[in-house]
Amino acid sequence: MLYGLFFALVLGPAPGAWCGQPSEQLRADIDGLYRIVDETSGAGSEQGGTRGRAIVDRMFDWTAMAEASLQSYWQKRTPAERAEFVQLFSDLFARAYLSRIHLVDSKKFQYLGDAVTGDRGTVKTRIFTKRGSSLDVEYLVRATPERRWLVRDVRVDAISLVDNYRAQFASVISQSSYEDLVKRLRALVK
Repeated sequence: MLYGLFFALVLGPAPGAWCGQPSEQLRADIDGLYRIVDETSGAGSEQGGTRGRAIVDRMFDWTAMAEASLQSYWQKRTPAERAEFVQLFSDLFARAYLSRIHLVDSKKFQYLGDAVTGDRGTVKTRIFTKRGSSLDVEYLVRATPERRWLVRDVRVDAISLVDNYRAQFASVISQSSYEDLVKRLRALVK
C-alpha cells in the first residue's frame, strides 16, 4: 500500500486524471464561443472573429490534425513545410468551424457525456440548427502534459472531418502535387 502511494506521488497522476472531464473543458470553450457570437452579432464581427479564433486555437490540436490529414505525405515534408501546412490547415479548419457556429441554436446544445481511456477521450454532443434539425457531434480529444484536453478530430453524424480533409488532400496531391495543394490552401485562407 505504501509503495503504491509512493509511486503515485513520485510519478504523478495517470495521463488525463488531472485534466478533469473533457466535456467540462469543452463546454467552457464552446460556451465562450456562443457568448462571443451573441455579443458580436451584427456589429463587432472582426473582434468576435479574433476572440473566437483564440478559443478554437486553445481547443484544437492543429499539429496532430494537420499530420493526420496528410497521413503518409507528412513524413516527406521538411520542418518548414510542416509548420506552414499546420498554419494553413488551422486557418482553413478554424474558418469553417467559426463560420458555422452561428447556425446552431446554442440554447439547445446538448452534452451527452464523455468516455476516457488513458489520455484519449470522446465527448458526445448533439447540436440543433436554428432550423430545427439535429446532428450528433463527437469531439475526439487527447490529454496534454499541460493539463488540457485538445480536440484531435470532430465527427459529425459519424463522419470524421479529418478523414474528409485527408481524402480531399490526397486527391489533390495524387492528381498534381503537394505544392499544388499548398497553393490552393493559400488561396482559400487569404
